[in-house]
Amino acid sequence: MSTTIGSLWQSWSPELYAFLEQSKALAVGLFTVSGEIVYTNAGMRDLLPYRNDAASPLDYFVVPTFAMLCAAPASDTIVYQGWLTFGGPGLLHCSVRGEVRRVGEQFLVVAEYDVAELTRINREITGLNGEITNLQREVTIKKAGLERTLTELRETQALLIHSEKMNALGQLTAGVAHEINNPIAFIISNMHSLRQSIRDLLAAYTQLDQLVEKQGTVDQQQAAQSIRAAADIDFLQDDLDDLLSASTDGLVRVKRIVDDLRTFSRLDEAAFKQADLLANIQSTLAIARPELRHRVAVIIDADGLPPIRCYPAELNQVFLNLIVNAAQAIADQGTLTIRGRDTGAAIELIFQDTGAGMSQDVLTRCFDPFFTTKPVGSGTGLGLSMAYTIITHRHKGSIRVESEIGVGTIFTIMLPKEIQL
Repeated sequence: MSTTIGSLWQSWSPELYAFLEQSKALAVGLFTVSGEIVYTNAGMRDLLPYRNDAASPLDYFVVPTFAMLCAAPASDTIVYQGWLTFGGPGLLHCSVRGEVRRVGEQFLVVAEYDVAELTRINREITGLNGEITNLQREVTIKKAGLERTLTELRETQALLIHSEKMNALGQLTAGVAHEINNPIAFIISNMHSLRQSIRDLLAAYTQLDQLVEKQGTVDQQQAAQSIRAAADIDFLQDDLDDLLSASTDGLVRVKRIVDDLRTFSRLDEAAFKQADLLANIQSTLAIARPELRHRVAVIIDADGLPPIRCYPAELNQVFLNLIVNAAQAIADQGTLTIRGRDTGAAIELIFQDTGAGMSQDVLTRCFDPFFTTKPVGSGTGLGLSMAYTIITHRHKGSIRVESEIGVGTIFTIMLPKEIQL
């Protein structure tokens, strides 16, 4: 066997030497007892990273120290066998399995990395990597949950702020409407009494005028004609009725506006109850009339909608936001079309305007809280966000938007008939 190995070495010595020289799995070093390096292969050079500021590369022998090896007898024997530890200041220690032989004034150090130990370490590292991956996954999930919670908190905060403002506005509106409604009703009633009194007065005057005309003296008749001409009684008789009719119509219109305000505020209908959506839309349009003016034509096609159980006051906020946004999107003249239909399980409401439209970037963010394209101070960015929350969260429905620059925008709302709260 030894002859075979010897002949093998002789035949392949250059190749074996080259492999040994480049190997890092096997560390080989030959040193003198005075600390000089005779030979080191790549593996040993990794273990002894010699630096210019070091006194000697042999200072990197930690266990055993080079001094301990020098104390061994100078014979061809193994002076140390087991774990060899190398390292130094600022360097990680590294342990390998090997042995040290001393022959005369030289030490032969041969060591190799423990494959079983490396396997164990790799297994531990793999396990730790798995744990790290799981922890990273948990952190990602928790982060997503926290971000979702933060978003919900922001939406809830915005909803509370907006609802509080709308509640205060509703209370103010209802209070003003109530205070205005009483004197208007009183004036309308008095107008009817005044119309009857004026009719009685004119009838009495006509009778007196006829009496003077028939039985009065010439002077009395002339005086009556002069009074009639000076006061233009004939014109007053015709004009008074028109004045009273116009005044009554104006008061009726004011009363209708007040009734619309009360319907819109719906403080008595803040709870979940049955409501007529078409009536809600019409009352909201009356409130938004100053925004629409004479430049936005409104077309309503929503007849035959069945009443549904909902939060009427909150839906009025949604309708008002959509109507006002449509009016503001129309620069000059345009049309707002409101359609409604019964799909069976739900009510579909469509608000379509011929305004400026939205870009794709704005379209994807229009429901985000506090996002607005209006100048600073002109909008809070809560209108559509509140509409989304009211429709999707409060009414378990859906709202989607389609838009094209220069063509207009379409909001489609689906409200379930049977809402599971």
